[in-house]
Amino acid sequence: MKNMYPFLSLLLVFLTLLSCKSDTKEATGDTSEEATQVVSEKPVVKERKIPTEAEKKQAKSVLSKLMVTPELKAFTSFLVSAQLTDLVMKDEGPYTILAPTNEAFDNLEESVRNGFLRRENKEQLTAVLRNHIVSGSLDSATLFQNSKNGNYTLTTLNGETLTVTKEGNDIVITAASGVKAKIGKSDIQGSNGVVHIVDAVFVSN
Repeated sequence: MKNMYPFLSLLLVFLTLLSCKSDTKEATGDTSEEATQVVSEKPVVKERKIPTEAEKKQAKSVLSKLMVTPELKAFTSFLVSAQLTDLVMKDEGPYTILAPTNEAFDNLEESVRNGFLRRENKEQLTAVLRNHIVSGSLDSATLFQNSKNGNYTLTTLNGETLTVTKEGNDIVITAASGVKAKIGKSDIQGSNGVVHIVDAVFVSN
C-alpha cells in the first residue's frame, strides 16, 4: 500500500500537466480561429444613395431659397408653424412668393406679432401667409412691365387681391387692407417659383 503512494502522486502530477497542456492548446486554437475570422472579414462599404429627381427639385425649391436668406428667417419660421412648408417645397407650383423681411414683422404691433405664435390663431396666421403667395412665376420684369400701363392685380392663394403699381423705379404691392409693400431684393429663383423680398406684412388693419 505504501508503495502505491509515490505512484499515485506521480500519476496525479502527470494528469495535471496533461490537463494544463490541453487547456492551453484549446485556448490557442480559439484565438487563432478568431484572428482568422477578423482578418478574413471585409470592410462594409455603405452604398451611396442617389437622390431622385423629385428630391433634387425639392432641394432647389422656393422653400430652400427662403431658408438660406437671413432676412427672411421670421417668414420661414411662420411657414413652418402654419405647416405650409410642403406647399412651397413639394408642390410643383409654380409660385411667386412676396416674402416680408424680419424687420417688416418687427414693425408690426407687438400684440399682432405675438398673436401669430398662439396655437389658437393658426388659421389666421395661415391666411396672412397665403396672402403673400401667388400662383404663377412672375419675375420683376413682368411685374414692372404690366404695372406701367396702370394698376395690375394679382390674386393670392387666400383669395385676396393685390395691386401692383410702379412708383419711379420701384414696384409697389398694395393689399386690399391698404398695406403697401415695396419690392427690394427680387428674382430669387427656385425650382418651383420665384421669391421677391418686400418690406411690409399684408395684415388687416
